[in-house]
Amino acid sequence: MDGRRVFFESLAERWDAEQPPNRSEVLRRMLAPYAADLRLARAILEVGTGTGALIPLLHARVAAARLVSIDLAGAMLQRARERCPDALLIQCDVHRLPFPAGSFERGFDWVICHNSFPHFSDPFSAAADIARALCCGGHLLIVHDLGREQVNAIHRGIPNRFVKDDLLPGGVELAGMLARRGFTILQVEDSASRYAVHAQMPECSS
Repeated sequence: MDGRRVFFESLAERWDAEQPPNRSEVLRRMLAPYAADLRLARAILEVGTGTGALIPLLHARVAAARLVSIDLAGAMLQRARERCPDALLIQCDVHRLPFPAGSFERGFDWVICHNSFPHFSDPFSAAADIARALCCGGHLLIVHDLGREQVNAIHRGIPNRFVKDDLLPGGVELAGMLARRGFTILQVEDSASRYAVHAQMPECSS
């Protein structure tokens, strides 16, 4: 196992206990701006589900969509299974997604990376694999319910050499990287309290 995976495997047992009591409400507010577009989704890929906190909230918003949640750490997925026994969970690396282009009929409508993007060892490569898994016109949402400076301060304070330098780039910088991978940028929010980059793949040519 690589160092990042070892770290998250060890974190799984105590992760939920360290979250604030209003966690679900924070996540509901985080998803609210995307509700209209999410309702149209047929297939959603959640990257870095951790212990699965977002799964029931996504199911509540898009009950008809097929939701696939992935994580690098098996222990995290075990916790997610306890929370959501019927969830479709896959242990894999975002840099090597096990979905052929056009899988799930014609790809995922949405890929959501919540609190996971800083831990991608090669963001440009991960963005390419995500783009391959998306359908024409599919959405990518990279989102944190904290501001970038706060996220980066938390990571810098972790006494683990494999994750302490896992930092969020500026929103404009990330948007530029995604644009170079062929995404159209719909939203960039890089504020003191929230971070979100919402991008979309081009529609298929007729």
